[in-house]
Amino acid sequence: MDGFIKLSRKFFSNELWSEARTFSSCEAWLDLIQSARFEATPRKVSIGGREVVCNRGQYPASIRFLSRRWRWTERKVRTFLSYLKKEGMITSEVIQGMNMITLCKYEEYNSSDTANDTANDTDIVNIINDLRYKVTQLTTQQVTHPPKKRHTGDTNTKKEEDNNKESPNGDEKEAEASSLTSSNPDFIKFNNWLKRKAPFCSNPKNFSSQITESEFLKLKEKYTGKQIADVIEQIENRKDLRKRYTNLYRTVLNWAKREYGN
Repeated sequence: MDGFIKLSRKFFSNELWSEARTFSSCEAWLDLIQSARFEATPRKVSIGGREVVCNRGQYPASIRFLSRRWRWTERKVRTFLSYLKKEGMITSEVIQGMNMITLCKYEEYNSSDTANDTANDTDIVNIINDLRYKVTQLTTQQVTHPPKKRHTGDTNTKKEEDNNKESPNGDEKEAEASSLTSSNPDFIKFNNWLKRKAPFCSNPKNFSSQITESEFLKLKEKYTGKQIADVIEQIENRKDLRKRYTNLYRTVLNWAKREYGN
């Protein structure tokens, strides 16, 4: 039977999927599909101090890691992976001392979304370029026509300055301007994704300390883009826990360590 049953990736952040249990073989196979790299561009990932390039449809995961994740014995994991290889569903190889799993028919499970994602990415790039142009115009106007200074006794101006000094990231407008003027395309794309997919987490009223560009780069050194996105979506969906935190970077880092290790 052809066609698809659409399943949102947010499903895997739901507490029903995350509950402690022993995975069935079907759940383990589904977990491999959703864990494999979705993006078309290769990504260099660092795990345990070792770097390896991960392509679309690939998943770097050790036998020990999958054993803990699925709550299986290591012997059962090896038997299951051997079965998938025999059926032509996966291949695996050791790269830089790391086990890289490749899904042989990954496009059959994900091909329908690629065109839409590409179109959405193109729209995002156009929006970003337009905003950059507007920011450049505003900057030029400020340089050529600086605003008149207010009277030093203006209490409203002083309050605004004090508030900006007290806030580690400045106010919401300042944070938005920072992401727009960033030269790192991955960081810009990340901020746009964050606003679309995790509106609660991206709101400074909920997380007063947002993820800075340098903090984003630190996360990328340790985890893949999919792993970071999965963790953020977990935080976004756990309404019972997310009110405890105010620093988004620290929250994502701690949850990622708990989920994927250091």
